[in-house]
Amino acid sequence: MGKYACLLLLAAAAAACNTSEKTSTVEVEEPASAVTEYTPAPGQFINSTDAGFGDRTITTPEEAVAYAEERLSRGLYVSLGGWGGYIVAEFDEPVANTGGYDLYVTGNAFDGSSEPGVVWVAVRENGAPGTWYRLRGSEDDNDETIYDYEATYAPSDEEGIAAEWHDNRDGKGTIDRIGVHSQASYVPAWVPSLTYRGIRLPDNVTFDEAANKYIMTAFGWGYADNWSATDRTGAKNRFRIADAVDADGQPADLPQIDYVKVQTGINAKAGNGVGEISTEVCGIGCYRTVTRRE
Repeated sequence: MGKYACLLLLAAAAAACNTSEKTSTVEVEEPASAVTEYTPAPGQFINSTDAGFGDRTITTPEEAVAYAEERLSRGLYVSLGGWGGYIVAEFDEPVANTGGYDLYVTGNAFDGSSEPGVVWVAVRENGAPGTWYRLRGSEDDNDETIYDYEATYAPSDEEGIAAEWHDNRDGKGTIDRIGVHSQASYVPAWVPSLTYRGIRLPDNVTFDEAANKYIMTAFGWGYADNWSATDRTGAKNRFRIADAVDADGQPADLPQIDYVKVQTGINAKAGNGVGEISTEVCGIGCYRTVTRRE
């Protein structure tokens, strides 16, 4: 047999081996590529040593993003502060709308302590988020859910009060100081405007007299940092891009997304040292299906 014929025979054998190679598809978790914005509202964990601020003084959005990225890379929580505070993360590669669970947000909720955050998604336009679309949740049809809500905060020098707020519904209130959080300010110095806009979820705080403690009740589904029996797996809440709706509540029908925003959805507080209800985020990511050789 000539040398050329031998080479052809070997090539054919190799091709046959390759065609019989087994593959399988698996779903994997992929963390977001980067944090692009960290804009919390005032709260007890802002500038707190407990939340990893240490002795540093964060004064710019860039420093805030670096802080948030470092925390999330280690699976540690980032507090979004009171109502309206938010964080934005992006993916290098678009996340496809599969019709099932496409995204996850890791929080630190537990039974009796849910601090639900509203989740938004956007498509990249000219290197930045385009229109934000909200992901539906179980409280969409609750009469106590307020759409087009807006609240503005201002620092306070009054004893025991860190900040005051007023909203566009003639409501007002305070972010109270908590004894264990004695930092000089609960206000994020790097946020130029303390006016926040979004959706306000129903208050979820009740007092259990028998147990002498406050309960933050979980909602059914569709929120971050929420002890849901429906979409939660471990510390993660899972989300569907298919649940995205526009400003009128109509399906957005997005084929894919590039950005995720998580925003504190509750404007309430509890006693016994609990303080304001503030969504905490420990991670943001997506699910992807990959093919592997067996």
